[in-house]
Amino acid sequence: MATPDNQLISPASSSWYPKWDVFLSFRGTDTRRNIVSHLYTALHNAGIETFKDNLELQKGEEISSALPAAIRDSAVSIVVISKNYASSAWCLDELLDILDCKKTNGQLVIPVFWYVEPSDVRYQKGSFGEAIEKHNKRYKSEIVEKWISALVEIADMSGHHLKEATDEEESSIVHKIVAQVANQASPNLSHHNEHLFGMDAAVEEIYKRMRMQSNEVLALGIWGMGGIGKTTAAQNFFDKYSQEFDISCFVEDIKPNSKGGIPLLDVIEKLLIKLGGKKEYNVPDVARGIKRLKGILCSKKVLMVLDDLDESIYWELLVRLCNSFSAGSRIMVTTRDKNMLTKLGAHMSGVDIYELKKLGQEDSVNLFSYHAFGKTMATKVLRELAIEFSSYAGGLPLALKVLGSSLCGRTSVSFWKGQLRKLRQIPDMDIHKVLRLTYDELGDVEKAIFLYTVFFFVGKDKDEAVQIFDSCDFFPDTGVPILEERCLLAIDEENKFRMHNLIQDMGMVVIREESEHGKCRHLTLGEENPCKALQALKELDKIEALILDLTTATNRQLNVEIFEKLSKLRLLEIIGPCYMHGSFKNIFHKLRCIRWDYCPGRCLPSDLRPQLLVSLEMPNSELTTLWKGAMSLVNLKILNVSWSRRLKATPNFGNAKKVEKLWFHGCTSLQKVHPTIGELGNLKHLDLNGCKQLIELPETIGQLTKLDYLDVSSCVNLTRLPEPITQLTNLSCLYMDGCRNVKRLPELLGDMKALKKLSARYTGIEKLPDSITQMKELVGLYLSGCKNFTKLPEQFGDLEGLERFEACDTALEELPDSFVCLNNLVYMILWSCKNLIKLPDGIGKLKLLKEINLGYCSKLKRLPEDIGKLPCLEELDAHYTAIEKLPDSIGQLGSLKRLKLGCCRRLTWLPDSIGSLTSLVSLHLEGSGIINLPDTAKNMRLQCLTACTTELWLPVIPSLSCLKELSLSDEGHGFSSTKPFSLSKLLNLERFECKNLGSSLPELPLYIEDLRVQDSTTLEQLPDLSGYKQLKRLEIRRCISLQVLPLLPPHLDRLVVSECKSLQNPPDISLPKELRNLRVVDCSSVKSVCLEERLLQAPITANIPNKEIPEWFKYQCNGCTLSFHFPPILEETYSGLALWFVYKIINIDDPRSYIRAVISNETQGITKNYHMDVPRDQVGILQSTVGCLSKNFISLEGGDRITISFQSSLYQFWEKAVGSGEVTVEMCGVHVITAV
Repeated sequence: MATPDNQLISPASSSWYPKWDVFLSFRGTDTRRNIVSHLYTALHNAGIETFKDNLELQKGEEISSALPAAIRDSAVSIVVISKNYASSAWCLDELLDILDCKKTNGQLVIPVFWYVEPSDVRYQKGSFGEAIEKHNKRYKSEIVEKWISALVEIADMSGHHLKEATDEEESSIVHKIVAQVANQASPNLSHHNEHLFGMDAAVEEIYKRMRMQSNEVLALGIWGMGGIGKTTAAQNFFDKYSQEFDISCFVEDIKPNSKGGIPLLDVIEKLLIKLGGKKEYNVPDVARGIKRLKGILCSKKVLMVLDDLDESIYWELLVRLCNSFSAGSRIMVTTRDKNMLTKLGAHMSGVDIYELKKLGQEDSVNLFSYHAFGKTMATKVLRELAIEFSSYAGGLPLALKVLGSSLCGRTSVSFWKGQLRKLRQIPDMDIHKVLRLTYDELGDVEKAIFLYTVFFFVGKDKDEAVQIFDSCDFFPDTGVPILEERCLLAIDEENKFRMHNLIQDMGMVVIREESEHGKCRHLTLGEENPCKALQALKELDKIEALILDLTTATNRQLNVEIFEKLSKLRLLEIIGPCYMHGSFKNIFHKLRCIRWDYCPGRCLPSDLRPQLLVSLEMPNSELTTLWKGAMSLVNLKILNVSWSRRLKATPNFGNAKKVEKLWFHGCTSLQKVHPTIGELGNLKHLDLNGCKQLIELPETIGQLTKLDYLDVSSCVNLTRLPEPITQLTNLSCLYMDGCRNVKRLPELLGDMKALKKLSARYTGIEKLPDSITQMKELVGLYLSGCKNFTKLPEQFGDLEGLERFEACDTALEELPDSFVCLNNLVYMILWSCKNLIKLPDGIGKLKLLKEINLGYCSKLKRLPEDIGKLPCLEELDAHYTAIEKLPDSIGQLGSLKRLKLGCCRRLTWLPDSIGSLTSLVSLHLEGSGIINLPDTAKNMRLQCLTACTTELWLPVIPSLSCLKELSLSDEGHGFSSTKPFSLSKLLNLERFECKNLGSSLPELPLYIEDLRVQDSTTLEQLPDLSGYKQLKRLEIRRCISLQVLPLLPPHLDRLVVSECKSLQNPPDISLPKELRNLRVVDCSSVKSVCLEERLLQAPITANIPNKEIPEWFKYQCNGCTLSFHFPPILEETYSGLALWFVYKIINIDDPRSYIRAVISNETQGITKNYHMDVPRDQVGILQSTVGCLSKNFISLEGGDRITISFQSSLYQFWEKAVGSGEVTVEMCGVHVITAV
């Protein structure tokens, strides 16, 4: 039967698209900080979008309407029923809505009975009966009857039951729930709040090509045109499989964050943050950043996804890292440039290319319909038009998404047909013109926000941009959401604006077209003389946003009178030093934002009056005084002068009282904070980190009642926090790390009840005030490095919200008994507390504890007997302690993954229960006193084992078939070399380290990747290693009888030979083609190593005994400094510089030292520092260090005069210099590396 044209039908074959995968219903006071917290985290880590009311409700949103809507928009509801669940009328109303959705939408409902009996719920006994009695007194009987029926219904459902008297752990229940949701609800999972049509097949193909079961290091390039869904496919694979790796990272938008900087540093810092698990990483230079990355990559199985890698500079980074990945690691990149993938394949094996195809017709229609119709019903006519729109988009997901979003909410058939006619006029489906249709439908204000964002705010903080938009009367509260709804703009997890490359390209096309038609509102000037170009332009009165890039400018002089003609200028960015002169009186009247890195001026002009200025960003400036007097900046909200190292004081804020955020980070000369800072009633963020000369904070700081974030870290001359600081009742984060002269905290610190994080590491604090126990919201407390800190308050356990406690390297002797009342504690880090004698009994009450670190607590003799009652404990580190025995209960730690007991000399045996640790993957016993093993040790499924007493472990090792890393040592036990043994059946073994094993090595599996031999004093020769094709790292140390090295394998990446006194000949490094790190030191008979020029292509770093620089090094001289002119003939083929210096150590002060190579391009006025490590093994003997720089490290052009000097440097640690001894450079050389 035909359907009438106006009949409503649902989009995408009547499918229902849930917004959320899971809705969590729970009684907050009972479960928010325990099972619900664990469950939410586990669901999130599994890629399951979960609604939890305290996280997902938007500010100002009505709870009464939002929660039922969230329930309806969820595929699954998990109801956590606890003791006081029924006492909440709100929870019971939620339950009614959940059960209603079960009947109407077929929603999956999973009950979890958390330490309650289902029969008590069914028959309203105990607390449930008491709750119903109270409700009968307050609510109508018909309402209470509905609640009772709901309790009966939920109690009769099959669910999960956690009981007091059972061995089943909470973590086990959580795992089962997540598995149930993933398995039963997978057809409905929403994946990042949008339905992803056609992605399942793509993810399945990626999985197949990734060969996840293989131990090889593999790379996959996802290739395809822009907008085809490369990022979406990669993100979905990452979400689904990242948990199968030790560490993982997904890095989006691999592009420079700022012009004129070192773009590689941005990417390296992103990778270090994501892989290293730190909030921030300060990388001084590219070389050391890569070294840190390699240290992480070589030790863990990694999944690294690099999105949108289309610039060669970043591919070169990946090439430098590709041989550092440990076995089983996977690298995935997305790119539009297939040639880049081909280049990568030339440098590493195992690179596959997957061309992502366009969507088929059905998926195209469904994706378009999802964005056009949402969950509303569509008429048949619109449905048919949707098919035509989808057909024209040609299967390109970005076009389908943007076109669909542009029609969302439009019900007029004539409008749809009109849009389709416009679309058909675009030749060959030009994607920019397709996207342009959506832009053209925007209102004038939304267009302005879009173009400002394209030009000035991509990658910038949303809140700061919104304040500027608001000052321009752009109404961002409605305009920004509209751009999000139209898929033209996104906001990332760091609250920064993000935009698809094609959409940004389309926006730049619009800007260029405006300029061509005499409406130039956004202008970028660069090249040699942007200042002169600006002065030559006409119609400057139309320009609203201007970027002057002086990075390569030859003329940096600018008469500011030119700005009188820019009467509409709102946004100004100057990149690099610019010397302005003239009167500022009649300019910048409409300016809202100034960004100016490296401003050379010493003070803002006194006649500058930007009354509408909202944001002033001038980092790395030469300012000594920001402004004199009280400059009238009545609308200023953001001020950033970080790293302005000459600035001596903050300005008078008397006429800038709207400021909300202040950055003085790294202003090392700052001595005073002006007392008018207390007049900033709206200030939320104050950063004074690294203000080394600052002696005190003004008393008026206590007036900043809205302050949320305060950082005074590394203010090394600060002696105290002013008492009024305790009046900051809204402060949530206080950082004071490295304030070594601060001895005490204010007595009334506990009045700061909103404080969530207090970090006072490496300060002089000796104790905490008792009032700190009033901080119920405190989540993280960091006291590591407080050498004089001896005692915690007796009522420390009252910190009921505390999740992380760190007090490493302090003088703590014991923890108070109340410590076991910290019910929400997850991390207890007490590393190197050398006075710590014991832990409190009752620690088994800390049910959420995941990590205990007691390493180097050398006086600690025992672990609490009830430690086995910690259901969530994953890591226990007690190495270098005085522990004599392990509690039998340790076998009950069902979640324990890592156990470190190395160098526990008094520990002589392991309990039988050790074999019950089924989750244990890493066991460290090196240097311990273990003399016997229980039979149950064979039951362990270890992946990493470091052990002493080889004979003791030999019967056990063959049963440990999962081993990936094995370290054996017979220090002091005298293992007989007449008892050869084999490890060849350990097929998963990747790394083997042995110490003092006698005159021969065991037979190794062919796929070993890392071999380290130490202190084998009778070992005279090694087996032939040339057949070990996967061997990448070989280290041989202190094998004093070793006379000759074998042939080396072809893919060796790192070779270390140290203190092998009998070695007669240097290693033959002619076979390894990928050698990147070579170290041959303190082998007295080896006088030099033949370093071939081809190895510079790797590139290589080397420490070798050579006393001279080879002749093929083009430029060299005696002493520590040389100069040369860069040859123009090498400009096209230049790929980097090799540095070589011959040095002598006069005396040893500290082994951690380096030589700083200062590279200056005197022609271009650029200077860079490159740090090169020097081994400290030998005093008074000439030796060499070699390092290589990529071409991107410093700009070089034909004819440039280059000077390089090598200087001995000091390490810095919390502002304290660490000596490097005396090192003299006798000879130095430079060689230009050219592409092969």
